[in-house]
Amino acid sequence: VKMASTSSTSIAYHMGTSMDHGSSSSSPLHPPSTPQSSFSSNVIGRHYGSQHQQPRRYNQHQSQQNNPILQSIQSTINAIQQNLKNNDILPNNNTIATFLSGTLAFYSTALSSQYIQYKILKMSTGTRPAIIPISVGAMTVGLASWMGHMAGIGTTAAWGTVQDSWNTHRIKGVMENLPVIGHRAMRSVEEMTRPMKMFVNNDSGMSGRERRERKEVWMHAARICILGLLTYKTIFRSNFSSLSPSSYTARGSFARIGIPAPPNFNYATRSQRVKIERIGRMWGCHTCGSRMIFSNMKKQGIPKFHGDHIPPVSVAKQINARWYRKPLGWKVSQKFYAQCRDCSNKQGGLLSKAINAGHKNLHAVGGGEESYFHGRRLRIGHLTGGVVAVLSIGNNGSRDGNEVALVKSSRERVLAYQDWVVDLGRGLKERVESVW
Repeated sequence: VKMASTSSTSIAYHMGTSMDHGSSSSSPLHPPSTPQSSFSSNVIGRHYGSQHQQPRRYNQHQSQQNNPILQSIQSTINAIQQNLKNNDILPNNNTIATFLSGTLAFYSTALSSQYIQYKILKMSTGTRPAIIPISVGAMTVGLASWMGHMAGIGTTAAWGTVQDSWNTHRIKGVMENLPVIGHRAMRSVEEMTRPMKMFVNNDSGMSGRERRERKEVWMHAARICILGLLTYKTIFRSNFSSLSPSSYTARGSFARIGIPAPPNFNYATRSQRVKIERIGRMWGCHTCGSRMIFSNMKKQGIPKFHGDHIPPVSVAKQINARWYRKPLGWKVSQKFYAQCRDCSNKQGGLLSKAINAGHKNLHAVGGGEESYFHGRRLRIGHLTGGVVAVLSIGNNGSRDGNEVALVKSSRERVLAYQDWVVDLGRGLKERVESVW
């Protein structure tokens, strides 16, 4: 009885304390309504957000009531429940729309770049030196990432108007307000790119504030390009040269895994053919990317993919016969890549025609206008634009039409990533120095 009385007294005391201080605590099931920009500034870095310049440091003894993961899950559940209750098809958060617009912008830029390489520059994956298609692909990724960022800025600025129009008159309201939606999107994009246009003016006629603003926006563009390059290469594991048209006599744009070929130009063995068939089903033809899903050749006992020598045998023999290779015994190494029957036949026809014509550089055959154009094909790397748009767009001013605040919060958010990397490297350096 004495213990029960003591426990009840303690519970009553704590209940009274939490009621007196109810404004300073929150339940995990009902988290406080924290603006997204403030929450992101406390988590990501010191530069994101105008009110908090330093990240919030949580006490290790703090309860789970301030757990950001629980708050994020609960806020998402509440948003879904509210949308179902109001019968709203469009979500309140603009993340999905921003991701799709950034992906579409990246896809359009990559398509335009590959068309220019195909029709004007006469480039392909077989262009030599190999640094040329790699460099062009890297520049394409950087530019496409910036275009995805611009698309995300415009979508975020106009999303409030889109949602209000949809909730009022559904599709009719959106169609009626298309000029307003486009105007809001263009204003935010112009605000982001406005300082870039200052380079046409004479530096002597610019104020110190204008010079700093111009430098800031160009540094922001460089950070966006770096973010896109890292996302494209590390997250989606894509090659820069894959944005060039596929050469029929070189490693194609869709090449992933190759099997070392014997030095005597022999065909693939039985075990190698099994591996090539498995690689082809998983990654597709290294030239056109087809997985031959709807082909019935397997039922007829015919393999869907051939082991394509890269470089082809005739090309390798011509390279080995060069004056500086033949005396020293230098032989080019070859690999087997999975290739579909159509591309294999196309390659054989091009090489046979070139050999009969006495072509002196067979490696150039199958490139340029003879290469395979795949710019209209969706690739996993195109999602880089959507990821960059979601990661780099702030939310300040997105609802009230303040494009200046939206652009500023976006710049601060990207700068926060840089500070996080710098702090991470500094901490790693300190740990290494303390060990050694």
